[in-house]
Amino acid sequence: MRTEGKGMSWRKIGVLLALAALLVLMAVWAQSYYSKKVFHMEDIKYAKYADSGNGTVEYRGSFGRGEPIYVHADEEGKRVEIAGEIYEIRAYGNGSGHSASYEVTYPDGKVYRVEPFGDRSFLAYDEKGEMVIPGMRFMDGSGQVYRSDPDEPRYFPTELAKAADERFHDPNGSIGFFLLALGLGIMNWCFFKYEPFQRFMFHISPSNWLYDNPEPSDFYFFMCKAGGIFGMGFSLWIFFAHAL
Repeated sequence: MRTEGKGMSWRKIGVLLALAALLVLMAVWAQSYYSKKVFHMEDIKYAKYADSGNGTVEYRGSFGRGEPIYVHADEEGKRVEIAGEIYEIRAYGNGSGHSASYEVTYPDGKVYRVEPFGDRSFLAYDEKGEMVIPGMRFMDGSGQVYRSDPDEPRYFPTELAKAADERFHDPNGSIGFFLLALGLGIMNWCFFKYEPFQRFMFHISPSNWLYDNPEPSDFYFFMCKAGGIFGMGFSLWIFFAHAL
């Protein structure tokens, strides 16, 4: 009997240590993931990959998608290099910081003016001063991108302006939704797995305070398990839809 008690005790300790290690790994992953700043080019998320230290920063797409992007900075402005082609981004007008406007020059000589819209967004104007709006984009099975407007440049000027300046890069997901998904996932796992937790939630429910010594029914336990499964699925949806 003593041996069995000790075995159960060590088993519980092992489970607790495994859970603690899992939480530590998740915390390390979250710190690394959510500390990054990202931007999007052709609906591909890019993050900093390497900084040469001499004014050139390399960005790479998630899961190896897309072409590597290099941003070169010098006294004249910034140049975004994609697949060997250079796109020049120079300050335009008297604005500075988040209120700065830019001229984006394409390899074929076409020039667009980009003006700020909010903290991290831009509006694009062509050489005639008319606003340019990005058209629809479609992707086939091979990853080739097609545009509804064939005259639209492959890389939209607002995307290039955001890529050129880290101040306009966005947070990599939402840590708030990550914590919400994690908390809901743990709570619903307890609803599904552990009867003591189910009983605890039953007894703290205000609707049961009006009765003497209330006891949960079999239907209550069934609903706890069913609700736990649904809740875990909902927490996964929050994680993939909003936290990443």
